[in-house]
Amino acid sequence: MESILKDIKKDFFSLRNGIVAEPLRKLYPQGVIVYGLNVPQFMELAKKYPKDKSLGLKLWDDKNCRESRLLALYLIPPETLDQESAKKMVMEVQSSEEAEFLPFRLLRLLPFAKDFYENMNKVPINDELSSYCLRMLKNNLINMSIL
Repeated sequence: MESILKDIKKDFFSLRNGIVAEPLRKLYPQGVIVYGLNVPQFMELAKKYPKDKSLGLKLWDDKNCRESRLLALYLIPPETLDQESAKKMVMEVQSSEEAEFLPFRLLRLLPFAKDFYENMNKVPINDELSSYCLRMLKNNLINMSIL
């Protein structure tokens, strides 16, 4: 897995785009690396690397790189994610971009998405980004006629 992670980081560096990265840096906490990759680039990288929960969660845990966290959402197969891991991800959201991508790319596709949303609504959440993520999940589930 370490060699795959190194290859992914090399890809991020080779695809970097300073013009796109500059405004995105304002969305993230200071010190987070932002290469400026866009959605089509994430989609291409997702085709190149295995869909694997362990790899995806390892990327998600890299709180210092925007692209690692967003690519993770393309690589984690929704059917492999458990409720506790999904909850942890919601509580760890670092930006409005992540709060929008996480429900769209992963949470709405969970086999237990409706139950997950309803259970998370019972938990007091004081974090603005996590709350926003759950509102985005609700919107996605409504659009899919699940809620």
